[in-house]
Amino acid sequence: MKRKGLFEAATIFGLIICLFFCVWGGSFAAAQEESALQRIKRTGVIRVGWALFFPWMRLDEKTNKVVGMSADLYEELARALGNVKIEWVADNWVTIPSGLQANKFDIICPLGITFERAMVVDYTEPLMREAILFLIKKKDATRFKTMEDIDKPGVKVSTTLGTNSDLYLTRLFKKPEIIRFKSVPEGLMAMTLGKADAWASVGSSMVDALKLHPETTVIKGHYGVGKNCMAIKQGDQIFLNWLNLFISDMKETGTLDRIFQKYGSKGEIFFD
Repeated sequence: MKRKGLFEAATIFGLIICLFFCVWGGSFAAAQEESALQRIKRTGVIRVGWALFFPWMRLDEKTNKVVGMSADLYEELARALGNVKIEWVADNWVTIPSGLQANKFDIICPLGITFERAMVVDYTEPLMREAILFLIKKKDATRFKTMEDIDKPGVKVSTTLGTNSDLYLTRLFKKPEIIRFKSVPEGLMAMTLGKADAWASVGSSMVDALKLHPETTVIKGHYGVGKNCMAIKQGDQIFLNWLNLFISDMKETGTLDRIFQKYGSKGEIFFD
């Protein structure tokens, strides 16, 4: 009986030791995982995910470079990181959150906050707040006086697949036909060419569209509010803390406002 008791005690002690090393080893491995901030400083390169989004990001046909509000913001970010190189990684708005998780790139800006995205990415403090609303042709203004006029059978609404405009539109409007496109310009073009009655997007894109298409107007009011942030891989608290300090500095020095003003935009965009 004594021998059996000793054997059982030794077995239990062995299991406790194994459990300790498993937990300790997992914690050690997690602690050793390199932050994106550390990797950027080590390699001198920040990998930036991007997709077409006026006026934030577009490809300049003459220079073949990404330009826009995000591009200017990333230049400031690269300088603050010690003049690191920007490596642009093309993606689309549907797969950008999973791209962050898969470590295809280090950061994306802007990315609107949604509950779905917040399950897989971490957000910084917001850079901008803007309305999510509808653009229509002026000749249809009597037909679509309010947003309630959009939520009817037979109405076609274009939007960009995977964006917060699309997610809120799908959640709140049940009757119109929603036509989803991979890029912002495609959705706008569908409306201007008469393939859709309205285009759903955010305020910054609306400002840009109204300049290019004076025959259009917005429906007053909004069906959501977009909070545009920088987004990074979930769980990287070191990088997140540093980025929030960077954004705070950009706001306090007026640098962020100057970037917005350069593109005819501002920190809050509403059409109410």
